[in-house]
Amino acid sequence: MKNLVNKIDKSTAEIYLYGIIGSGLDIDTNKLAAEIENLRKAGTSRFVFYVNSDGGEVVQGNSLFNYLDRTDIDVVWVVDGIAASMMALLITNPKHTVRAAKHAKFMYHRVQGYVYGNSAEVRAHADMIDTFEQSLIEMMSARMSAETAAVKAEFFTDGTDHWLSAEQAKARGLVDEIMSGGKRMKEPDLSVLTNSRDVFNFYNNQIINYQNQRKMATEKNIFALALGLSQDEDESKVLNQIQGLVNEKKTFSASLQAKDTEIANLTNKLKTYEQAKVTGLINQAIAEKKIGEDERETYTALAEKDFDSTEKVINKLPGVKPIAGNLDRPVATGGAWNKRQEEIKNKIKN
Repeated sequence: MKNLVNKIDKSTAEIYLYGIIGSGLDIDTNKLAAEIENLRKAGTSRFVFYVNSDGGEVVQGNSLFNYLDRTDIDVVWVVDGIAASMMALLITNPKHTVRAAKHAKFMYHRVQGYVYGNSAEVRAHADMIDTFEQSLIEMMSARMSAETAAVKAEFFTDGTDHWLSAEQAKARGLVDEIMSGGKRMKEPDLSVLTNSRDVFNFYNNQIINYQNQRKMATEKNIFALALGLSQDEDESKVLNQIQGLVNEKKTFSASLQAKDTEIANLTNKLKTYEQAKVTGLINQAIAEKKIGEDERETYTALAEKDFDSTEKVINKLPGVKPIAGNLDRPVATGGAWNKRQEEIKNKIKN
């Protein structure tokens, strides 16, 4: 069974009864009643039922009628297309409000069924059908404030389908209000569409088309509001705004890609600089005999991990500085040594 219930807000829910009533069919009232009860317990107090159905199983229809009758919820029926057979009787509770589209149709007829078995079983089944039918007559009579005999004579005697327009149903008390305005639905030619299924399909196709159009309009409104436009903005303007956003996204993506390339280049330069700095530190430490060549790999790894700390450690290590550098220092010896020192220094430099 498709999902029939759509919760609108904390207190209200919509239920679309489009199709045939019956276990495992379009409108499975066993499952539907459970959904309604869960919402009722959660605080939903108003249920609006939208109807386009050519009836179905009497037992299932009766169970939903009785469930709704014993609850304290506010029920509104809105007949979009047809309410025929069991569906037409399901909406007859006097406690409920019934509204109908201007061109909605209602159909009433005798309860139908089939059975196989011996003569006693067939007679028992016929009696059962009569019992159900009498209950439906009483339901309809209560809604119409009419005698059961009169209702039976008009709708449940000759075995034919009795169709009523919305106006005729309202005149008999079966409808409280006829809705006008909005999208006008076409009326079926009942001389051509002779059965309830054809009439149902006639209305259902119009309703589906209308719902699709409304969905498209709603989606356009959502986009318009998201773009900061009026919800009834012209469609071309909405599309232009969307296209503008698409173009902006392309420009932004190109700019972002350029920035990513620039960052990658700077990262590579920084990495090269860091590597050169480490190599310079280790080369100097080896040249000053602070560490040996065999320790290059170890100190290189330490410097790559924490350059500042490694530099401090290396600076504290004892080493041997180049002799040419030490020769520049003044000495406190005699002039002969100074002359010899100068000669050695010149030789080293040359």
